[in-house]
Amino acid sequence: MKFSVVIPVYNRTDTLRSAIESVLCQTFKDYEIIVVDDGSDLSVAQCLKPYMNLINYIRHDTNQGVSAARNTGIRAAKGEYIAFLDSDDVWLPKKLEKQNEIFEKGWLFCFTDEFWFKTDKFVNQTDKHAKYGGQVFTKLLDMCRMSPSSTAMHRSIFMTCGFFDPGMRVCEDYDLWLRVSAKHHIHFIQEKLIIRRAVTDDQLSKNVMFIESIRLVSLARFVRCKKLTLSQKRAAMAEINRKFAIVQSGIKRF
Repeated sequence: MKFSVVIPVYNRTDTLRSAIESVLCQTFKDYEIIVVDDGSDLSVAQCLKPYMNLINYIRHDTNQGVSAARNTGIRAAKGEYIAFLDSDDVWLPKKLEKQNEIFEKGWLFCFTDEFWFKTDKFVNQTDKHAKYGGQVFTKLLDMCRMSPSSTAMHRSIFMTCGFFDPGMRVCEDYDLWLRVSAKHHIHFIQEKLIIRRAVTDDQLSKNVMFIESIRLVSLARFVRCKKLTLSQKRAAMAEINRKFAIVQSGIKRF
């Protein structure tokens, strides 16, 4: 099997079906779908009834967070490559086909460009959210530039770089992508092949000081524990200082 598609979900039924349907509509058909229910109420299982013969459904007894849910899916995966899809996002039909073409060329990790959809309309990405390919470690230090739903990677990535940190409820993708990009080149497919939907008003994600403080802790821990090249370490330390100044200025307001 080529791809394992991991969909974590927690108490979300309004968009889950369209996420699954977007996988079933892929032009590339060699995949399995793993839905990890992270301790939801019974509504999610009811929502999935029409798909039970088409998916591998795994349920956590308690809510453990999106990192743990993705990790459960990774460990259950049978595919050579792992692709993630958040339950509020959708893929365009050629997403897996295009990524398979990249993997056939020997790449281990790739991601695509994306559409942003908020409330009831598409919105433009700003310049600060620009995406890059190649040696992108220094480009990823300031923020998370890759949506999990846009990524796919060889399963060996998790052996060399580790899994999602289950202790992180936010910025878990930022944390893992730093570990990956420090070791591997990343291919960027400059074609919008997913629709990233903002269907809830997540106040935590809008709190700049809070998010920067989480990234700061993640980055500082990473610099202490991992072997980096001299240029990578210098760039990381500069970003730590920048983030610390942001957090410090926020604290002084109170």
